[in-house]
Amino acid sequence: MARAATLQKSIVRQGLESPIAGPVITFVGVFIIFSIFVPNFMTMRSITGIINAATLTGVITVGVTLLMIAGEFDLSVGAIMAIGAFIFGAGTMAGMNPALAVVLALAASAILGAINGFILILTGIPSFIVTLGTQYLYRGALYVLSTGIMLQTVGDVPIYNVFNGRMAFIADAIRGANFRTSIFWLLGVVLLVQILLVRTRFGNHVFAAGGAKLAARATGVSITRTKLACFVISGILAGLAGIMLFSQFKTAKIATGAGEELNAIAAAVVGGTLLTGGSGSILGALLGVLTISMLRTGVVLLNLPFIPADNFVAVVGVTIVLAAIFNNWIRKQA
Repeated sequence: MARAATLQKSIVRQGLESPIAGPVITFVGVFIIFSIFVPNFMTMRSITGIINAATLTGVITVGVTLLMIAGEFDLSVGAIMAIGAFIFGAGTMAGMNPALAVVLALAASAILGAINGFILILTGIPSFIVTLGTQYLYRGALYVLSTGIMLQTVGDVPIYNVFNGRMAFIADAIRGANFRTSIFWLLGVVLLVQILLVRTRFGNHVFAAGGAKLAARATGVSITRTKLACFVISGILAGLAGIMLFSQFKTAKIATGAGEELNAIAAAVVGGTLLTGGSGSILGALLGVLTISMLRTGVVLLNLPFIPADNFVAVVGVTIVLAAIFNNWIRKQA
């Protein structure tokens, strides 16, 4: 009996030590509570909406999570998303080769991410301040270059369906299952970056840059190069999210992506990423963004008078605090 009890405690401890222990418990808990108390939550339409709504923020969250593990923040991802959407949209509307429009949008996004990294490296100013400034700089530049107009089209270019088209064959087979192709892009990004983080030397460098800088330097790890690469990846993923957004809504404006930086940070924290760096998981971030999406859907369906749907940012703020407290408690139990 004593050996069985010891084994059970060991299994529980190992489970709690997993970086996704907190995110899994949070996700399951929110899902069960909403399934019981929120009307129409378990319908196919609601579940589809939760998943579809998580795709754009999810792609951005992967990049933000990578940066947070490395000990940095990027508050400019929403602005980069807008620029990516504008470049891709303007290119396809002008008859440019769609593949070239994608390349230009992602290249510009990578450059903007690199600018964030270079400013951080050259000045030593905290990334929170750097990217807060570049967020406004990038939106200001977009306003000047676009002359403040809203980009919009009713045309249908085949590549739009590739990035965020409706999968009609599923909807025809399952009523209410209005899934979009953006799901595959999210899953692909999550899988690729998860492998990069846990199966490569670069991933080890990312964790070291955020949690053990002195040890990293002593072993020859280039912290500046690692963080620069993380900023570039974050920029590329924000640009990809912009492409996906324009593909779905066929519109882009100066305010496109506003608030996405808060949503991404919230999802990363709910997903178990430490605000201090050195710990986190891409799979946890995926659970985090799905949890945030569930909360948004639940608030809308509950129709609570004291939490209007257009003030969901308040719910996000509370979620960040509670998730940080809960995940910290989980780590202490391990």
